[in-house]
Amino acid sequence: MLVFGGAACTKRSRAAERLTPCVLAGVPREARCLDVDVPLDWDAPGGKTIRVRAAVLPAEGSRPLGDPLFVFAGGPGQAAGQIAELTLGVFGSLTARRDVVFVDQRGTGHSHSLDCPDAGQRVPITQHYDVDAGRQRLVACREDLVTRGEDLRQYATWIAVKDVDRVREELGYEQLNAWGASYGTRAALEYARQFPSRVRSLVLDGVAPAAVVLPVAMAQDTDAVLDAWLATCRADPACARAPLDEALGQLLHPDAGVTAATHDAFFGQPATVALGPQQLLGLLRGPLYVPTLAAVWPHALRQAAGGDVAALVGLEAALSGMSLSQGMHFSVLCAEDVPRLSPELRADALRTRAGAAFVDEYDLACRDWPTRPVPPEFFAPPTFAGPTLLLSGGFDPATPPRHAQALAQQLPNATHVVANNLAHGVSGKGCGPQLVQRFVKERSLDGFDAGCLSELPLPTFFSPPEPP
Repeated sequence: MLVFGGAACTKRSRAAERLTPCVLAGVPREARCLDVDVPLDWDAPGGKTIRVRAAVLPAEGSRPLGDPLFVFAGGPGQAAGQIAELTLGVFGSLTARRDVVFVDQRGTGHSHSLDCPDAGQRVPITQHYDVDAGRQRLVACREDLVTRGEDLRQYATWIAVKDVDRVREELGYEQLNAWGASYGTRAALEYARQFPSRVRSLVLDGVAPAAVVLPVAMAQDTDAVLDAWLATCRADPACARAPLDEALGQLLHPDAGVTAATHDAFFGQPATVALGPQQLLGLLRGPLYVPTLAAVWPHALRQAAGGDVAALVGLEAALSGMSLSQGMHFSVLCAEDVPRLSPELRADALRTRAGAAFVDEYDLACRDWPTRPVPPEFFAPPTFAGPTLLLSGGFDPATPPRHAQALAQQLPNATHVVANNLAHGVSGKGCGPQLVQRFVKERSLDGFDAGCLSELPLPTFFSPPEPP
């Protein structure tokens, strides 16, 4: 237990005077917000500044501890404040004695967001699936940001975590417990690399370390999860009655294409969409993030192979709702991942069902995106020696167990728990909240049966009703 005294307590008291009431979407109690000015370029601290927003949910009990929980959001491009409603159920009993701090990473949310001009605007479904139109919108976004005077080179992960430590300092905390999900695990790891003495414990849900080159990993991990679902279907008598392998091969063939009538749910009108291999890949991959949606995936796949894409389009609609800052997203990947796309890695991607789809997408997007060199130590094996909990879903198409397994071998004090039948995001499922809370409190899982996550079953495959 960390007990504050003297100067630290005084600094926290002064910080509390600067906090102002604010609201986090979906959170029933009032938060306290603080805007902190930080250097745009940490190598030029006397130059231009930007403002970073921290939202604090104060501990609910009368005897708060001094080590809060800091939330690192995913994406990249997600603002921590956006996921407050989703994460508070995970933290549960921790909120009785610990503050929970949501720092919108620079370029997102209320922290100088790099939003495109059309952010939040709905487009007709025909435009939504038009690859060329999407690329043109991204070019227009980049040009708009540059015209506005934004220095897109300053939003990479290794720069952004310096803001987080400035926020910690301004709030008067000596140490923090870090919880990160998906891309947020990369940011939390980098924070722990740069500021190891400030991290009391580290919880990483869906590990995406800096060593992973995301466009290639996306292709490889999607392939592995497609194989897993195909095998699961073959082992299920009802699902196996109509094999999926042929339908999947048909839709992901390089020359594949489907032109089909469907319904634009947002604009409330019929529409005809033309889907090529890249759009079909995205539609087929999306539901795999959520097992309950993946249970409908075999049916939707068979329907699409027959020319009816309504079910696939509907599954994608069920996934939508969380916005990303496109400017921040590409500022991160164009600096940290795309420069490492070696010929060998490109060849690895070509050997997957996705082929070069993800690689080409980021190649094109990053062609003229301003970046700056990333320090080599950012990609080095992590050296954090503190207690670390790694969580993985066995059916995760984005951050599967293999990444956490590799990381666990590099961290001297890591515990890796795999939820075999879950996908992207483990903390909030089943006994996940109790596991996270136990780890943060005790900094270990001694005496806790983490096997409870493996007991969660896969959902039953959806079967359409038989015609009368």
